[in-house]
Amino acid sequence: MATTERNPKSNSYPSNSSISTLRTNIAAGNVIYASDINSLKDLINGWLGHTHTYDDAYQLATFGNNGDRTDYYEDKTTATIGQSNVGAVSNTTTITASYHNTLKDRTNSVRSHLHSIDDRTAI
Repeated sequence: MATTERNPKSNSYPSNSSISTLRTNIAAGNVIYASDINSLKDLINGWLGHTHTYDDAYQLATFGNNGDRTDYYEDKTTATIGQSNVGAVSNTTTITASYHNTLKDRTNSVRSHLHSIDDRTAI
């Protein structure tokens, strides 16, 4: 099966304001609260669940005496990355190496990923 990379028309990424707040809260010397870890978790889950909108051509200009020689497109949305979400922590939760590694692994899966698209064949 052949793959073709496409540029998206739009994205559903999490807000950049979340990143700015996290950088302020999770800094050397600061106490890191469960709410900060949950904000980080929400940001990662938002990236895992992000989608892209793309053009799907369902008729490209026809040649000869057939068709109306018009390109027709519709907006389609990609699937998500497909990773499971990271769970929340409470005020009494100890952040273990396993939880930290889950955050790291989910973040790394976002760094290099592909989305599946449902592309109709242009006739």
